[in-house]
Order: sequence, then C-alpha cells, then structure tokens
Amino acid sequence: MESLIIIGFLISIIVILKIIFRINIKKAKSIQDNKELEKITDRFPENIEIVKDILKMLDNENVKIEEEKDTKTSLYIAISNKIIIADMKNNYARIQTIAHECAHSIQDKRILLANFIISNICILYYFIMLVLTICKVITNPLLHIIIFMLFLCIKLVIRTYLETEAMTKSRYISEKYIDMKNVCEEKEKEELLTKYDEINKMGIPFMIDSLVTSRIIWYFIVCNYNIFYIK
Repeated sequence: MESLIIIGFLISIIVILKIIFRINIKKAKSIQDNKELEKITDRFPENIEIVKDILKMLDNENVKIEEEKDTKTSLYIAISNKIIIADMKNNYARIQTIAHECAHSIQDKRILLANFIISNICILYYFIMLVLTICKVITNPLLHIIIFMLFLCIKLVIRTYLETEAMTKSRYISEKYIDMKNVCEEKEKEELLTKYDEINKMGIPFMIDSLVTSRIIWYFIVCNYNIFYIK
C-alpha cells in the first residue's frame, strides 16, 4: 500500500509540473527546423571557429575544443575544461548552442566542480548501496533512501542554477557575436534573436521539468524496486 501511495504521489508531481510549465513536446519539435534562418546562419564560420571567436570575446581562450560528428549533444566538461561540439550542420540555433557551452566555461568553478562531485557521489552511493543490500549488510533502508534523496535534491538545485544561467547568458552572447561578425542585416539579426528568445522561453521550463522528472524517476526506482530493501 505504501508503495502505491509513493507511486501516485511521484506521478502527480510529474503531471503537475508539466501543467505548470506548459510542456509541449510537439511544439518544441516544431521550432527545431527553419530553412530561412538556416540560410542566415550558413554565412557564419564553422562551429569550431565560432567557439574560438566567442571564447576570445569572453576572454577565456584556455578552453580545449573538440568537435564530434557522431553525437547530437554539445557539452562543457568542467573537470577537463573542454567544450565538445556536436554535429550541428544546418542548425540555425548553433550559434546560441555554442554560446551556451561557452557560457558554462566562465561560470563559477566551485559550482561547476560541486556539480561534478555531487553527480558522481549519487552514482557511487547508488551502486554501493546496491552491493551492500545484496550482501545483506544494510538492515535499515529508509535512512539510505533519505540520504540518497538529499544528494539528488542538492544536485537538482546546482544543475538547475547552472543551466538556467547559461541559457540566459547565451542569448546575449549570441547577439554580441552576431554584431561582431556583421554578416547579416539588422532585420535578419532580429529574426534570429527572436527565435532564440522563443527557444529560451520554452527551453528553460522544459529543462527544469526534465531535470526534476529524471530525479523523481531515479528516486522512484530506489524506493519501489527493492534496491535498498532487505528481503
């Protein structure tokens, strides 16, 4: 009975968040392609050159840069101070995506390091508890579930802060970069920035919902699939 109550409570949280944030996956997919804006961004340099230009603009040129053709996800790795750029050919949002990762590279290093450490603690704690449960060492699973939940909450707060700040800054970094390159008309620039604003308006709530939902699912697995329970 307790498990059913927990399941119902967690599902309710996920549904309420999607209603509050007005999460619409179909609408999000509809703004991914825009041929007219792609023609504008095609005038800008290749992705690696954009990264170098923006990092120089941010006075942060010591970051390693790597482009991977076999991935669709760009990211900044704080522990190695590296930006990995995905294959974003014909993507009108590539300037803002690159600006987002560059924005991560100038964030507070303590917060970035804390995010890395807490993330790995969550993974390590999960598997240690799993092994100890299998070995019948754990006799009070509730305590470990609470500790695990606290780690997840801390990680959620840190990650949400980092992503929200980077997404907010990326729009203004993009505008400054577009002005600096001067390869499009003012009207074209405004069309790009308007679409970037639309992406952020939809993307920030989507990101928060995604982070919260993933943590709830992880917590749900721990609580309801007997990972920490002694049989």
